[in-house]
Amino acid sequence: MKDTKRTWDQSPEGQAYRNQYRDNNYDRIEVAFPAGYKARLDAAARAVGVTRAALIKAAVDEYIEKSQG
Repeated sequence: MKDTKRTWDQSPEGQAYRNQYRDNNYDRIEVAFPAGYKARLDAAARAVGVTRAALIKAAVDEYIEKSQG
């Protein structure tokens, strides 16, 4: 079976491309949680098979939907 693991261009140009793509396509938000909270988020995300960011986004989406509906 062929290995389908992604490999990234590790050159400075490749990093610059990824940074530019991120900056053009995503809004970045920094949030500070109490110490130890990151581990709780990671465990909750793993339990449902998503990333930490996806878990937080889903929670925020749900909150917004409930508060506007």
